[in-house]
Order: sequence, then structure tokens, then C-alpha cells
Amino acid sequence: MSRRSAMFMRARQPLDSALPLRGYFLWVGGVLVCLLWVANWVLPAQLPGQSSEPDPARPQIRIHSDVRVPERVVIDTHQSPPALSDKEIVVAHTPIASD
Repeated sequence: MSRRSAMFMRARQPLDSALPLRGYFLWVGGVLVCLLWVANWVLPAQLPGQSSEPDPARPQIRIHSDVRVPERVVIDTHQSPPALSDKEIVVAHTPIASD
């Protein structure tokens, strides 16, 4: 069999056999979507949450603390950074590792 005929035969293969993962994901994805539709049809609708109505038998929980949070830091990014002079530039030294 010549190389050209082998390439021609390979080109004639269906796209699904060349991409087995594509077929797998399409099949599994389709099954999962169908299961979601069936579950939506079979299962009852979700009941409204009970947290929307206050219950007089349960007290409201309020949490208080004596510890105050630190003041909020606001960084203005619209201003240009201040220019550093030569005296203000600090060079970081790496520690010498001893063997």
C-alpha cells in the first residue's frame, strides 16, 4: 500500500473515529442534560425558604464585639508615585548562605 493511498484512506474516516473524546463528551453531556430535564419534571418545586418569615419562637441572633476593626486603608491609584532621589533608594542585600 502506498503512502498516498494510506493518507487517502485516513482522510475518508469519519470525524467521530478521529476524535473519540468529542463523541464521548457529546454523548455523556446529552445524557446528563436529559437527566436534568427528567429530574426537573419528576421532583417537586423547591419550597420557599422559611428564613423570609420571622419566627417568634426563635430569638434574633445579634453578635457584638468589643474589638474594633482597623481603619480602612484607601490607596489612590490615580496619582503618580513620588520620585525617589538617589539617597532614598535602598538596595536589598541577600544573606550569605553558610555551608
